[in-house]
Amino acid sequence: MLRYIIRRLLLFIPILIGLVTMLFVLLHILPGDPARLMAGPFANPDVVETIRQEMGFDRPIWIQYLDNLRRLALGDFGRSYQSRRPILADLIEVFPKTVQLALAAEVTSSLIGIWLGVIAAARRNGWADRLIMTIAALNLSFPLFWLALMLQIVFAVSLRLLPPSGYGAGFDRFVILPAITLALPSLGLLARITRAALIEVINEDYIRTARAKGLQGTLIMRRHILPNALIPIVTTIGADFVRLLGGIPMIEIIFAWPGIGKYAYDALVFRDLPALQASVMILAVAVSAVNLVVDILYAFINPRIRYV
Repeated sequence: MLRYIIRRLLLFIPILIGLVTMLFVLLHILPGDPARLMAGPFANPDVVETIRQEMGFDRPIWIQYLDNLRRLALGDFGRSYQSRRPILADLIEVFPKTVQLALAAEVTSSLIGIWLGVIAAARRNGWADRLIMTIAALNLSFPLFWLALMLQIVFAVSLRLLPPSGYGAGFDRFVILPAITLALPSLGLLARITRAALIEVINEDYIRTARAKGLQGTLIMRRHILPNALIPIVTTIGADFVRLLGGIPMIEIIFAWPGIGKYAYDALVFRDLPALQASVMILAVAVSAVNLVVDILYAFINPRIRYV
């Protein structure tokens, strides 16, 4: 297991180098002058030239690229072109807020989605099963931006029950609308996966044997069916958490949530290369870490799984 974990961690290195290279190339072929953006549209040309020299924009591209890799290898993310603050300080401030929102959405979708999936599997082909699967399909079909706007209109503008946007203490009234927006499609997917996984286990011989022994249906579901259907459920939760981390910028922008998604979007708009590549690197590491944790959980769920 330890060798497998070390091997997976070493694979992060080429992934990060590839991401940094891709971002560096893309941002340098985009139109616009970063020095002019930093100085402002009405700045003196001498000021723009001074900023260009201070930031190293006057050097050859390949020297800028190698210097960028060297600084990143030393853990130096540089300073933001916008705030002029150390990027590491910005990331320490914004990344936990994204994790808060993703966790709130994932916990909500997991609890409701698994519960609905269990009900649908226990009453398969009945009216409850059809109703739950219909609701799950509808949840998967809603575009996130449309769903976010509808929730704002209904609960913030019309009913005035919740704030339309902003950030409070993390897990408070401000997190409800963005978390629900992210959770609705997720719980629909998780309900369908849970139902399918449970139905596959229900048809196994040892489940029929347990029923023949007179065990209660609730006990069979809790002790025999659900534990043996956890691998596809855990896989779906892990993949969905990765999706939340990668697809959260749109929701953070709509709800003015000051997380790393909004931070990366602002960096892209202003061509803030150091801030953007640091944001992407953190998200890439987070996604890889979640995938690694899910793989490790497989061995605890099913002792027959071994990594070498």
